Amino acid sequence: MLQSSVRARVRLGALCVGAGLVALLASCGGGGASREDAGTDKTYLRVDVADANADPLSYQWRVTGGTIENRNSRETVWAMPAGPGLHFAYVMVTDGRGGQVEYQYAASSDKIDNPLPARAVVTAVAPAVAAPDEFDGGQVRLRLYAAGSTDFAPVSGAAQRRRVYLPDVQVRVTLAGDPVFAGATDLGGEVVLPRLVDGQSYDVTCTTLQGVALSNCGTLSGGIEAQAVALSLTPDAARNLRVYGHVGLSDGGVCGGVNPFFAVQNTATVQVVQDDGTAMTAPVRVNRFGDYALDAAVPVMADLRLKVQCGSYSATQVLTRPGGGYAAGTLLEASHVVPNERPRLLKMVATGPDGNVRGQTVEPLPDAYSNGLPGSNQFLSYKGLDTKLGACRYYRAFGAVRDCDAQGNMIDPITLDDWKRQHRFKPYAQGNTEVEATYINQRDLNLVRRMSATQTAADNVAFVVCNHPGPEGDTQREADQTIDTALANEKLVACVAMEYSVTPGRNGGLPFTKFLTFGPNGSLVLSVNLDGRGEKYLPGACVACHGGVGYAGRFAESGNPTPDLKASFLPFDTGNYKFSSTRAGLNEQAQSAAIRQLNDLVVATNPTPSTQALVQGWYASNPTVLDKTYVPPIWAAYAKDTGNAATTVTATESARFYREVVGTTCRTCHAAMRPSFDWDSGLAGVPFLAAYRGSAHICGGGEDVHVNASMPNALISQDRLQDQIRRDAGLAELMTKFLGCSQAAPDPVYPKR
Repeated sequence: MLQSSVRARVRLGALCVGAGLVALLASCGGGGASREDAGTDKTYLRVDVADANADPLSYQWRVTGGTIENRNSRETVWAMPAGPGLHFAYVMVTDGRGGQVEYQYAASSDKIDNPLPARAVVTAVAPAVAAPDEFDGGQVRLRLYAAGSTDFAPVSGAAQRRRVYLPDVQVRVTLAGDPVFAGATDLGGEVVLPRLVDGQSYDVTCTTLQGVALSNCGTLSGGIEAQAVALSLTPDAARNLRVYGHVGLSDGGVCGGVNPFFAVQNTATVQVVQDDGTAMTAPVRVNRFGDYALDAAVPVMADLRLKVQCGSYSATQVLTRPGGGYAAGTLLEASHVVPNERPRLLKMVATGPDGNVRGQTVEPLPDAYSNGLPGSNQFLSYKGLDTKLGACRYYRAFGAVRDCDAQGNMIDPITLDDWKRQHRFKPYAQGNTEVEATYINQRDLNLVRRMSATQTAADNVAFVVCNHPGPEGDTQREADQTIDTALANEKLVACVAMEYSVTPGRNGGLPFTKFLTFGPNGSLVLSVNLDGRGEKYLPGACVACHGGVGYAGRFAESGNPTPDLKASFLPFDTGNYKFSSTRAGLNEQAQSAAIRQLNDLVVATNPTPSTQALVQGWYASNPTVLDKTYVPPIWAAYAKDTGNAATTVTATESARFYREVVGTTCRTCHAAMRPSFDWDSGLAGVPFLAAYRGSAHICGGGEDVHVNASMPNALISQDRLQDQIRRDAGLAELMTKFLGCSQAAPDPVYPKR
């Protein structure tokens, strides 16, 4: 269901609490923390960080379970939660001059024996909707960028054009003069607009300056699905100075960063000043990509400087005045390198009261392809990033919590036990039948998945999957070991629930798909970390893969928005799974009938036509055994003779490309999307994907920095595809034939995010 992976240097599948782990993790060190209040649930955390610039460091701590003392210190105390499970601790380290990094630690509470408290049954209902709040349309993610040719000069080579997205733009959207939205763009230059009425035209006015009347910025049309719309913002002709550029650290990073889990939005600012320091503009925030653009009315022959502020760092640089002075319409690049490097992890260690090491640091595999792509927010975030408050209000919208406080803390949330009772899972089945399967979805999550599903009515289908770490390697022996660990109910990361059901007052009384995530102790949680790249809030972490054509970047923090995101269940694709070879009843053959039943239940949730066609194609030749060799007719027949061997494609090559790239890396997510992104279909005998050759989503190098190298949007999918390509020159050739590249081009301006 959720697309991601727990795949990092940490051997999550081997984590335990006990003396035997000391030798395994000896390299992580130990000790250093005090032993006051040394209960069995106490874990003592320490992080050692090097700073090349000898800057004083600050620390913030967060955990996914239990409580932690949020000290501004490299040492702290973590009270582990009750019950077994795998939990994550996070520390954000900042150096005061733009260096901001997050480090992660995973520890198990399986052997602590801290019993779960008794819980009262919780029943919550969705809030009443006094007036219709659901238009026949989708959200719009509006991106505002600077007009003109913003060409950046790299260290070497030709200039690279990139859109400079603008934070803090005041935006107003109206329909026939009536206000629909008013707000400001975030550090990505984005605002998320409410559901706009299908077929209606909306006027957008905006400005980058405070206290200035908004001017026309274009129009938008409402549609039936969510959409991302980019609009350029042209300054008033009277503002003759137009400056843009990139502000980065000397190690290639940006100043600060965006981290929703820590509720942090740190960035550099730039400002135009005269030689004597007199301000000519207000400070302007640099966007999350490290870019900025500003404009001002200045004397044509003025002597000006750019003032850069990054935390406590401050510097000015001379603006190179064109020979004719600052003429309207002239664009001037002024980039700046902050002489600072981000702090670097030396060691992170957690110990119990007895001094034994608990857990291990979570680090990317050193040779992973994904390391060279954008940072942690790249994965599972193509459609946007939610906030803590937005996640809580998503649950509130369909009755999983009674309410949310102003900070996004849940008030009276349901538990996994409550949810199981509602949908008649064991032990509350009351004669209801469950379908179960256990497997590793090695191509996208690399988690051991213990799946259960049931249907209590035509309009009520429910799935719950409990996730445990999968193998670090690819051997069957490792797969068997991690499955055995999961069956012992050890190292539980989270249980993800999906239901296709009716919420009174929503979606016209028709069923729709909802997502919930429960921690190892059964408590409802707002975020999940499934790929070692940090916590991502719901619902965005789920609709990153599950369609969500009604979602455009963020669940609203106010109002009474609909929780119907037009999301879909995903089919069970055994070609991308591993099964146990040692457990009776859990090999692939023994579970084939159950997998078929699970796919039938997916079809019962009214998924996209593509998903239904895929399931039908899988079982066309055998009603109980999925055909892993299935190729849709349009791919089986597709061929193209261009007269050039580099681009000519045979039907045999098309079928192979579909099986080994589309089927393993793209298929199930794209089947849940709108028709033009359904890679199993096409037009006039041409698969839709063939029209995306050279797309910046895969190949990078485009001017839209939001999409460069963004696909596949799951870390494990990216890495496994590239591992295949490295081993198989023929597959690399097919990638180039169909997509225009076998790997993404680096950004010459901003190589390290």
